[in-house]
Amino acid sequence: MIVSLPIFLPLSFMIFAFLFRHYRGREYIAVAAAFLNVITSILLFSQTAREGMLKLQMGDWPAPYGITLVSDRFSAFMVLIASLIFLATTAYSVRSVDWNRKSFGYYLFSFGVLMGVNGSFLAGDIFNLYVWFEVMLMASFILMSHGGERQQLEGSIKYLILNLISSFFFVAGIGLLYGKIGSLNMADIASKLMKYETMPPEINPAFILIFVGFAIKGALVPFFFWLPASYHTPPPVVTALFSGLLTKVGIYSLIRFYSLFLYQHHEFWQPLILGVAVLSMVIGVITATSQFEFRKILSFHIISQVGYVVMGLGLYTIAGLAGAIYFLAHNMLSKTNAFLVAGYVYHQKGTLNLKILGGFYKKHPLWAIFFFISAFSLAGLPPLSGFVGKFLLIKAGIEADHLGIALIALFVGFFTLFSMVKIWIEVFWKPEDNMKKLKRIPQQNWSIQQNPLWMTLSSGGMALLIVLGGIFASPIVDYCYLAAESLMNPQLYVDFVLN
Repeated sequence: MIVSLPIFLPLSFMIFAFLFRHYRGREYIAVAAAFLNVITSILLFSQTAREGMLKLQMGDWPAPYGITLVSDRFSAFMVLIASLIFLATTAYSVRSVDWNRKSFGYYLFSFGVLMGVNGSFLAGDIFNLYVWFEVMLMASFILMSHGGERQQLEGSIKYLILNLISSFFFVAGIGLLYGKIGSLNMADIASKLMKYETMPPEINPAFILIFVGFAIKGALVPFFFWLPASYHTPPPVVTALFSGLLTKVGIYSLIRFYSLFLYQHHEFWQPLILGVAVLSMVIGVITATSQFEFRKILSFHIISQVGYVVMGLGLYTIAGLAGAIYFLAHNMLSKTNAFLVAGYVYHQKGTLNLKILGGFYKKHPLWAIFFFISAFSLAGLPPLSGFVGKFLLIKAGIEADHLGIALIALFVGFFTLFSMVKIWIEVFWKPEDNMKKLKRIPQQNWSIQQNPLWMTLSSGGMALLIVLGGIFASPIVDYCYLAAESLMNPQLYVDFVLN
């Protein structure tokens, strides 16, 4: 039963929000529900850590029939990190989202995103993974366009079209795979593919279509251009939620598919995965350096950072996968908090144009510290969590005899540091030019409430997690190694689900 709670808890709140849509205290109930979601995620995580895997067969239909929910160490870890991010963004939205958006279903659809994300992490069959992707897409599109400003609508159209194309590739691949294998349960498909010494060539087109679908959703090169064109348009808290969760679901799914199916054709998929990882790291970070808008810089860095995770997957060693899992969790927290800081800057200054901003450190030193922690964790400086993640991945690359890729990852880290220093100097350190205040034009007409306490607590809590993730990295890394060992042994997953 505990496996289903991360899905049914958001659904319960959505029903409440729909029935009581004009209830003014709903934002505090939303925070309470998000906190309860963290508690259930901790319980799921602890029980999964003890037992290795948990499963739930909906309606008591035995696998491979019916709907299967599976929690292993990897998925339970992702559910826990997602719950922390959602709690922070929900609390932040109490004072950063205007009442008009709240009264028209902001919390309803934000919990819809959470339900889709958790469902994707726990899905045990491919078609239900697709269903959860669509739940997430519908809710996120409404949040993206919520408010109706022209810039939002332009970004929303780009976001929707590319994600619909992604869904088309995904469902087409599912159809081809079902036609060849005759099953949708992931454990059952893996079991049937294990009977072959090598991957049957007629199955590859299905997996290529599914890979393209995941690459679009994960914003990997060359399918990344929708993300920086849309992520800077909605309210910053929405961008923070999306940056922490949405692209990471696509990367999670790619790791899950590779460890269950694609590893059997390793000689084809490894060069492709590593090539995509290198291009994503390099193109994302170089493009970010040319931007002068706070959120656009961070958006391009999403592309670069997911490249690190895919690099760990492409190495396909226990050390590489462990580094990928740790880095994925670190990036979810750090990137979310960087966007939360950007939202506070907009709240105070009315713009995110680096050429106009300045002097933020003097007036808001606490928020400068929050950004410093998040940004320089993304850059990989010790003792923050980003340093541990990059160290694990570069070390795994050297051990796997991929020295060139390890050096590229190190090189990209320097460019990331350059971008973060650029934001720090332009926004926080340089003196503010009073003459430029007259040119300041708000990007969107938000009526944001003035008490920033909830915003401060949210960002401060995330910054604390980032610091603790670096200082107390050892038990987290050990857990990631256990999760990686399970992924490297798909027979355990197959036996558990089908038994």
